[in-house]
Amino acid sequence: MWTVLYVSQSIEISKKLIDVLLANRIISKLRRASGETVSDNCCYEILVPSTELESAQDLIFDNELF
Repeated sequence: MWTVLYVSQSIEISKKLIDVLLANRIISKLRRASGETVSDNCCYEILVPSTELESAQDLIFDNELF
């Protein structure tokens, strides 16, 4: 089961987090959470497998990513 790890309004920040996760061997996915078009205020969700959630959270906190 996939679990939301992080929500952002910035696609750049979302992609940066996914790169960090992948560099640490944590698989992830990015999906648009809201907004019909790019000009709308979009939110993006970064999802990880529920079994990887704690490791992904630790990675964010330990490295002070966001």
